[in-house]
Amino acid sequence: MRYIEDKNFKYKDELIKKLRAYNLKYTGEKDSSTEYFYAIDGEKLVGSVCTNYSWDWVSIGSMFYEDIDVLKKLISEVSHYYKNKAVGMKLYIEVESRVEDFKSIGFDIGGITEKTPRTTRYFYLKNIDFHIESNAQIEVIAVTEKIDKYNAIILNQIERFNRDNNIYPMEERNIMFVALDDDDFVGGVHGIITEDSMYIGWLVVDEKYRGNGIGKNLMYKIEEKAKELNVYSINLGTVEFQAEKFYDKLGYKIVLIKENDPRGYKSYSMVKKI
Repeated sequence: MRYIEDKNFKYKDELIKKLRAYNLKYTGEKDSSTEYFYAIDGEKLVGSVCTNYSWDWVSIGSMFYEDIDVLKKLISEVSHYYKNKAVGMKLYIEVESRVEDFKSIGFDIGGITEKTPRTTRYFYLKNIDFHIESNAQIEVIAVTEKIDKYNAIILNQIERFNRDNNIYPMEERNIMFVALDDDDFVGGVHGIITEDSMYIGWLVVDEKYRGNGIGKNLMYKIEEKAKELNVYSINLGTVEFQAEKFYDKLGYKIVLIKENDPRGYKSYSMVKKI
């Protein structure tokens, strides 16, 4: 068995293919989609939010809103849109004033990720009741494709918010190691380093090769690389049908448990300082 760093990501598609096949055995086919919500007052764009629906949850992504009433109207429409489809709505936020805004419209803090010397902490917020109501006289449009004429406005608003809150682009680096039997791919691990933190998003070992320590060796390889690059801590997410006990044996600690993510299963956010 050979373990190599896949610097050109030659085996990335194979890694993703095998991981998806494994997950499908437990979850079945899951719908996924991306939507864009635009809040319009008269002819003026006063807010927008991008959402991604995946594994039964609505993830709230890039956004801007002029005031709390606009936010409530936007999220009210999001909740109505997904009410009979999703388990809940969720997002990660680093700015505490925005945390308070979402708490005021019915979101709860589900957990807080640890900061590192060069990255900030993030708040995990969620709402599972889908009963956010708003009487604001603002029109909200929901579409599956971006409306081009609003793009510049949204980018300017997001850039202003980031600048006002000292949020700046952080350098990212992708790292991948694979296990090969001769030249055949049998497993791989992929991580993204942001400043001094790494997030491992994908780890898989071919079913025929499991139980031979290949997953452990792949994790050792990527951890060694992280140490070389002065990474402070490694984060990852896993579902109870995946590898929570495996990561626990490697020294990763649970910092957040999410119920029904995906539906019927718990998922775990785990971290290890290295």
